[in-house]
Amino acid sequence: MDAAALAAEFDEVTRLRDANRAEAGKIPETDPNFAMIHYKTAYMQLRNHAKADDSTSWKHYQAKLEEEGHPHAGGSGCFSWFQTNVAEKYIDDRDFVFCITTNVNGRAHLAVDYSVALHSRLVGSVYKRLTDKPPHASVPPVGPHWEQLGFQGPNFNNCSGRLGSLFVFLQMLSFIDHAPRLANETFRESRPPTMRPFRWALWSIFASTCAIDAFSKKKLNKYINSAGVMQTLNDFYLGVFAETFRIWCEAEKREEMHHFNEIKQHVTAWALKDPNAVLKRAKLALLESKDQHQKPEVGPMLDLSKFEEEKKR
Repeated sequence: MDAAALAAEFDEVTRLRDANRAEAGKIPETDPNFAMIHYKTAYMQLRNHAKADDSTSWKHYQAKLEEEGHPHAGGSGCFSWFQTNVAEKYIDDRDFVFCITTNVNGRAHLAVDYSVALHSRLVGSVYKRLTDKPPHASVPPVGPHWEQLGFQGPNFNNCSGRLGSLFVFLQMLSFIDHAPRLANETFRESRPPTMRPFRWALWSIFASTCAIDAFSKKKLNKYINSAGVMQTLNDFYLGVFAETFRIWCEAEKREEMHHFNEIKQHVTAWALKDPNAVLKRAKLALLESKDQHQKPEVGPMLDLSKFEEEKKR
C-alpha cells in the first residue's frame, strides 16, 4: 500500500472514530461535579504531566533507569531502542508510551496513582461508562467492583500485567469513546447471568500487550508515521480486541480459561504477522459500532477453522 492510499485509509478511520464519539454524547468536563473525562483530554493531560519538570518527567526517568542498570539507559537516545524510524514529530509520543509501559522493579514508571486527580478521573470514567454508575459517584481504588470489569481480583494494579494499569485504562477509555456500541456489547458478556463470562478487562490487557509488542518489534512504523503513535496503538488494540471477541463468541463451548491460552497464542501470531489485517479489523469494528444494521462485506481476518483443526491434533 503506497503512502497516499495509507493516508486515505487512516483519514477514513479517523472520520469513523470521530463520528462514533459524537454519537456517544459529550461529557461536560467543565462541570466540577462531573468527574468523568474523555480519552482525548485524558491523553493530552497525561502526556503533559509526564513531561513536567518533576519526578514524573522523562528526564528523571532516564536517570532512574541508569541508576537501576537498565541495559538501554544512558545518553540522549534512551528511548530510541523502543521504536526506530519514527518521524520527528512523533518522538515525544513514542517516549510517552515508553514512559507509561516500561517496568522498573516490576512497576511501570507511570502507574495509576489515586492521589492524582487525573488518574482517578481516568479510571473512574472507564468504570462508570461501562456500568452506568452515576457520574458523580466515587469509585474506590480497591474492591470487588473491579472484578465486575473482568479483573482477577479487587486491585487492578495487581492485574494489569507488565504494561502497568495507566496505559491499559487509557486504551480502555479510547475503546469506550470511539466504539461505544462494541464496548458495551462485549462488557455485557462479562457479567452475570453469563455462565462463562468474557473477562472484559483480562482481554483488554491482552489487546494492549499485543499492541505494545507490535510497537516494540517495529511492526507499526509505517502506520505510526502516517497516523501517529497513540492512534495507531489504539486502532491495533481495537482490532485485536474485536477479533478476540469474535473467536470467543464462535467457540463451541464458552470455557474461557480452557480456551484462553490457545486464543491468545493464535491471535498474537496473527496480529504480529499481519498488522494491516488488524487495522482493517479495527476499521470494521468502528463501522459496526456506528451502525449495527449496515455491516460492510468484509470477511473474518482470522480463520477459526484452522484454530479448531489444530485443537484436534
